[in-house]
Amino acid sequence: MKKILRTLSLVLVILFLGGLPAAAEKSPSLAVIHARLIDGTDAPPLDNAVIVIQDGRFLSVGPASGIAVPDGARVIDAAGRTVVPGLIDAHFHMNYPNTRAQPFVLNESVVSFRAAWHLRRHLLGGITTVMDAGAYHEVGFMAKHAFEEGLLLGSRPIVVGERINATGGHGVSRFDMALEADGADGFRRAVRLQVKRGADVIKLLPPYTREELQAGIDEAHAWEKKAAVHSGWRHHGERLIRWAAELGADVIEHAYALPDDVIELMGKKGIYSVPTMTIMMKLHAQRGKPIPKDRPHEYEVIFRKLRKAGVQTAVGTDAIYEFMNENPGLFFEEVERFVRNGCTPHQAIISATRIGAEACGIDDRLGTIQPGKTADFLILGGDPLADIRHLRRSDIVIQAGRIIRDGPSR
Repeated sequence: MKKILRTLSLVLVILFLGGLPAAAEKSPSLAVIHARLIDGTDAPPLDNAVIVIQDGRFLSVGPASGIAVPDGARVIDAAGRTVVPGLIDAHFHMNYPNTRAQPFVLNESVVSFRAAWHLRRHLLGGITTVMDAGAYHEVGFMAKHAFEEGLLLGSRPIVVGERINATGGHGVSRFDMALEADGADGFRRAVRLQVKRGADVIKLLPPYTREELQAGIDEAHAWEKKAAVHSGWRHHGERLIRWAAELGADVIEHAYALPDDVIELMGKKGIYSVPTMTIMMKLHAQRGKPIPKDRPHEYEVIFRKLRKAGVQTAVGTDAIYEFMNENPGLFFEEVERFVRNGCTPHQAIISATRIGAEACGIDDRLGTIQPGKTADFLILGGDPLADIRHLRRSDIVIQAGRIIRDGPSR
């Protein structure tokens, strides 16, 4: 009975917070004309593009000379503006509090309020999808179900549910936000439990034995889920993350505790990275280690090595405590940091869209503006290829064909 009441409380919270912005609307047919299109693929920008959306999906995309606007479609004239895919935060925690004065109050009701609030803020900023990299108990799964039922107006949650670690591991060392398991069989059972509940991605945290990690990765792949592994753990981080690269992890979270041989192995094996440089640099500065102004930070050095090795990097925030108040701005700060450390603006946009979708295993339906995919996209007031900071300034946010916000971002 208590579990039913907790689930009902989540639904009521999401109904309340998600139903507030009445401006969101969905037209049966929508057309964007005169757009400068950056579609999230490696194709160059297309001027005077036409994009037609039908029933929440891209129906046709291409030059105006080859695309007909359907009769009766709502038309948006994007002359002088740029269209990009909906942005993807590939490492987010919708349950985290935004102040240290309010520690983790771990019950489904208050955590549900946090989830709905943070997801809504992200969406209004143009981040149409997030990968929630670890939630409290079943809140992530319930938020995903609520979104799919149309009860939640917020970023689309792609969820890992509870993270998996050995007893006393990273996910429970400060607060109870992981599933503890021991032994290879324990890790396999934990993966199966998360898949049963609705996990899209499996996330494994240190510490673990090599056998436990192998079992977790193998089981995730058996269920056709990507396995993401957190890097770093006290004095054993390099050894543990080397195992992850050797044993077939799909994604390694955070650009720290990555020795050069692991970075090279990631490039050779096609392992994705979500570096989360910005939040780690802010946390270090908070601990009395200022960010150097005359040279790259140690995390930026690792990021440059990842790029040199050919590792595909996605954009993620991983904010905690008071840094949650900087969202969604923290996302854009990370994108801009990509550019400052060697990416072209076009490459950074691809990292914030297509590469994020690939890292989350959702690139079959999201991440690019192509026929058949879900119609998530932004109309920007400026040209982000001339100045990546224009990515912050969306005039219109559209998610699955719904106009979420029609007016410049603030």
